[in-house]
Amino acid sequence: MTVFDALLAPVMPILQDIEQHRRKHGNETLRWVEFVRILVFFFTERCASRNALIVAPHNADPVLNLPHVPAMTLTDAFQRFPPTLLRQVLSRLIRQIDQPIIPELTLIGDIDAVDGSHFPILGGMSYVRDTDTPRVKLHLDLNLNRLMVVDFVIGSATSNERQAYRTMLRASVTYVLDRGYMAFALLRDSIAAKAHVIMRACNNIVVETVEELTVDLPVQVQQHWTNIRDRRVRSWHEDAQGIEFRLVEFTSGPSTYKLITDRFDLSTFQVILLYAYRWQIELAFRFFKHTMDGLNVITQSHWGIENYFAGMFLTALLHLQFKRDCLEMDGYTAGSPTDTPRSSETMSDDTTTSAGGDHQVQPSRDTTRPSSNSTVACFLARLNHPFALFWKIPKYWLVTLADYLHRQFTLDVVKILNKHALSNFKSLLNPV
Repeated sequence: MTVFDALLAPVMPILQDIEQHRRKHGNETLRWVEFVRILVFFFTERCASRNALIVAPHNADPVLNLPHVPAMTLTDAFQRFPPTLLRQVLSRLIRQIDQPIIPELTLIGDIDAVDGSHFPILGGMSYVRDTDTPRVKLHLDLNLNRLMVVDFVIGSATSNERQAYRTMLRASVTYVLDRGYMAFALLRDSIAAKAHVIMRACNNIVVETVEELTVDLPVQVQQHWTNIRDRRVRSWHEDAQGIEFRLVEFTSGPSTYKLITDRFDLSTFQVILLYAYRWQIELAFRFFKHTMDGLNVITQSHWGIENYFAGMFLTALLHLQFKRDCLEMDGYTAGSPTDTPRSSETMSDDTTTSAGGDHQVQPSRDTTRPSSNSTVACFLARLNHPFALFWKIPKYWLVTLADYLHRQFTLDVVKILNKHALSNFKSLLNPV
């Protein structure tokens, strides 16, 4: 078995099942399952261009058994195969893979971060008539418990983020949103969908206090976060009529934060903590754009763009699973869903302890950011530990993986890959 075969092993039964039951075109010369294999090869090799997509399979080692597909056929495959097929693959693979759950979130429920980011379209065209620059907007729903992309929406460069969010709403999920999503109508729609929301509000929000709530924050954090207030409120805005919600306010450095939520069961600290976790979706966008070299979309049709992103998310998920499998083969574990959850207060104690002893955490040089304070910087670094271990795949690891795709999957290959995987994270892993 080659390294490429081992990488694809978790998803191949799903691909073959869908291939067997999907509707075929009468003149197909490229099977959908082979198209997906080419996509995974493309993103693993970090080809980053349309020409590289066409040339790479021809130049690949014959042992990989990649088909030599004419340029027109491969380009046409993006818009010929319905993206619902790859969405099915992602959904089934997510249910199948036993990824580690972030312990601090296990008792709070499903927590998703939603945000949007622009991706330029290679070739200078847009799949919709738009006077804006040639780019699309990817609206991403990232589950923070397991750090997986669970949904996405493709829109034009000027597409509405709030409307995209509404299409991704799922019951019982708590969504964490930045200030750009702030709208009372969005709060109402989330409650109507039986979902929950933690959303940063504008600093000029006007509310009426219904009840002052007890501020529940660890002492170690209180000395660095000031002007903390937690209350049940209502607004006379027409979209907020009949709704009472929670407003959590605090100041960190020069920045003031006002968070609104419909979750009254969380402590003050948990509300702030969940908003702090939202930053991981920004890191996820950076990972897809730069670590995976997926910044430039190489197709222009709507179906093609959906297939492009679905293929990238599938490849990322396979990389993460493959990395974890290799680490476990070498006697390491990155945690599991059965880990005992620690309380937020315990984590804050750990953070305070590390603030006094971890000299590797450097405060931000930007004085407008909360992380310019050394203790806050250590706190955020402590939050990022499980996320960094999961998402941070060094480029040397990816380069090595790409170079080794044609080799036999042996323990020697595992050790070489793990050497790169562990280079910055040995302190975060627990030997079995």
